[in-house]
Amino acid sequence: MAGPAFDPNGALRFDLHRGAASDARGARLVVLPAAAIEALERTQAGAVAALGAELGRARGAEIAARLGGDGGVRNAQLEVVVSHLAGELAVAGVGAIHLERWGRAMVCVVTNASVPSDVFLGSVIGNAIGAASGREVVAAAIGRDGDAARFFVGTAKTAERVRGLVAQGKPYAEIVASIQEGAS
Repeated sequence: MAGPAFDPNGALRFDLHRGAASDARGARLVVLPAAAIEALERTQAGAVAALGAELGRARGAEIAARLGGDGGVRNAQLEVVVSHLAGELAVAGVGAIHLERWGRAMVCVVTNASVPSDVFLGSVIGNAIGAASGREVVAAAIGRDGDAARFFVGTAKTAERVRGLVAQGKPYAEIVASIQEGAS
């Protein structure tokens, strides 16, 4: 059974008279240049991850609200959830998102990222999916191929293993194969 399609109408609201921007639920937003996030990353350790986490949680909460709560998200077809995730993150200006399934492994691919920081992108993705599904989710950078940044999405334990493989210089295909062998 298909779920509701992502509808961007009203996702961002601007009240020019009051000088306010908000999301569909009325939460206030600040529109800022991507360069400000990059500058923050250069000056404040951990701040970019925290900023990404807040953005991700807010977008994930919006997905959950549209799909009937975290239980609705967990019961929805993957394509529906991905459509909402991609739509929310596109409206937020993060970039274009799609998911790849490699057996039991899920990989989120971001293209045209507004902020090229893997720390920021991983924090947004993991927290958006976690807030939407009501589960603890981590997104660990696997690598880049041109404009595409790939992130393993799953448990903290497996994400740590992925980070270790990345640190060892293992190629993307080998990392995905390793995840399959010992998925958790």
